[in-house]
Amino acid sequence: MKIKVLQIGGGSMGTRRMRDLTARGDVEVALFDTRQDRRERAEKRFGISTFDNLDEALNWCPDALSISTPPDKHHEYLELALEKGLHSFCEANIWTYDYKKVEKISKEKGIVTVTSSSLITLPVVEGLKKIVREELGNLHVYSMNLSTYLPTWHPGEGKEFYARNEETAAAREMVPFELGYLNEVFGKPVAVAGYVEKRGSLSDGAEDTWCMQMKLDNGAAGQITVTMGCPVLIRKGWACGTNGYIEFDISAGEIYKNFPEKGIDEKVCYGTVGEVLEKNYYLEISNFIERIKGLERECFSYKQSAMATAVLAAAEKSAVTQRIEQVDINVQPARLPNMY
Repeated sequence: MKIKVLQIGGGSMGTRRMRDLTARGDVEVALFDTRQDRRERAEKRFGISTFDNLDEALNWCPDALSISTPPDKHHEYLELALEKGLHSFCEANIWTYDYKKVEKISKEKGIVTVTSSSLITLPVVEGLKKIVREELGNLHVYSMNLSTYLPTWHPGEGKEFYARNEETAAAREMVPFELGYLNEVFGKPVAVAGYVEKRGSLSDGAEDTWCMQMKLDNGAAGQITVTMGCPVLIRKGWACGTNGYIEFDISAGEIYKNFPEKGIDEKVCYGTVGEVLEKNYYLEISNFIERIKGLERECFSYKQSAMATAVLAAAEKSAVTQRIEQVDINVQPARLPNMY
């Protein structure tokens, strides 16, 4: 019997999820979206049932929800899934729902409840984790810079597009998105000094620059900068350890290693993001389906998500208080970056 998945939202990520779910022979997919153009597009491309009414969509009797709404709407559908005992997969969060409640209800009802971290299984990220753990030696510090450019995010969409709003701004969303994999590679932040400002000239009023200096749970230091007002796209970083130095370019899928005592001075290529990312989208949603079927598969947990979004909260609070703030996994970001 096929697993029935109701896709919530038919935008960019929702379309990817429908593409990858319908590519499997063991899944039946339907779409709930209030926008007629998205429903018509899904019907034509995937040949699936669509709904503009949530009650009617639930009468389709799904086994699982795939939630691809703007970040500020995630909780509504997660709560629905938990209440009705449905499995659920959710896109990356800015605010993570109470992970202890998610774990408790999921265990009681025997459901799979996971969230997304699309880059954590990239070959270059897996390679980076292996190098940091096995070759770099004792980590001293890492630094990461992500420059994304808001005007390139769905330029055909208007002001209603969530990434153009202050509370769900592109750069704000990308802080925990990057930390989702960085925390697993380098260690989890325990204290943060943050800086949040508008430095660019975009017409949108949202802050566009997030900078963080972090103390990690392993004693090392970490730095991350995320911007959305610079037209040059960058996803690069570096790290130092007792055995030497590495540089990594996530977009290019490359890691440069310099370990003098081991005689290593080389670049390793894992494939560009453009070459492998779509495969990763398929992998993470397929892992979710395999988990539903009772198989052991790696999925990003709500606890992991809560740690990443809690770092964002501590950094934004630090920017307001001008003090180093402790990271508390139970404290999530305020509605706006300056509301602490």
